Amino acid sequence: MSNYIITGANSEIGQALTRQLSKHDHNLFLVSRSKKSAEASTLSTWIDGIDLTKESDLANFRENIHSYFSSPFTLIHSVGDFWAHKSINHTSFNEAISLINSHYITLFGVIKAVLPIMQKLKGGKIIAFSCNSVKYNYPDMAAFTSAKAAIECLIKCTANELSQYHITANAFALPSIKTEQVIQSKPEAFHKNYPTLDELTDCIERTVENLSPLETGNIIQLFKYSDSFYHKGYYERNLIWEENSNERTKRIL
Repeated sequence: MSNYIITGANSEIGQALTRQLSKHDHNLFLVSRSKKSAEASTLSTWIDGIDLTKESDLANFRENIHSYFSSPFTLIHSVGDFWAHKSINHTSFNEAISLINSHYITLFGVIKAVLPIMQKLKGGKIIAFSCNSVKYNYPDMAAFTSAKAAIECLIKCTANELSQYHITANAFALPSIKTEQVIQSKPEAFHKNYPTLDELTDCIERTVENLSPLETGNIIQLFKYSDSFYHKGYYERNLIWEENSNERTKRIL
């Protein structure tokens, strides 16, 4: 049995991780900004109402885990606004700020919060989520992809800085996962080939449980073979939506 913190516990991935890790009786500490889910495991400890962009809430988060763990734990950070296919021209300044804050700033704050505890416990693992859009630089995803690129840089810097304390930091670069939000935003012909949440969480658990102290600073690429994805160009396989205050236009290029 291992110790885990899951931030963003009410997200679709967060809920799936909770189900997966609960099956093997891991000790879970769940964190969310929204109200605790009714489906939360009775074996889990959950604190809600935590906004990870606020120092006061981060201090509350740190205090709770400081008194909870007596042995090393794994942090899985599953926080961040959902992506949208929007050009730079149609992405508002506030949307860009929200993406940076929800993905990058929350991760920075959480790492800063757990660091002294991991040092005291002489080790720990940090897991974050990036996206394969960082590798491919897709158009119409600039704000989201930039936030994920910042996560990758932070993970690598963290790995180098904290390896002396036996703390590892790695990120999974996710493809499109078959969540309800993705299903609603993508054509059915494509999302039938996406990895499921069960496949993702099983992979994460097996990977994390077998990480050695030397495996750190990695961006772990995940993908599932798809004829519709790997045999077509970006514009052939995606529906691009542009939005502004006056219209919603569908473009197929």
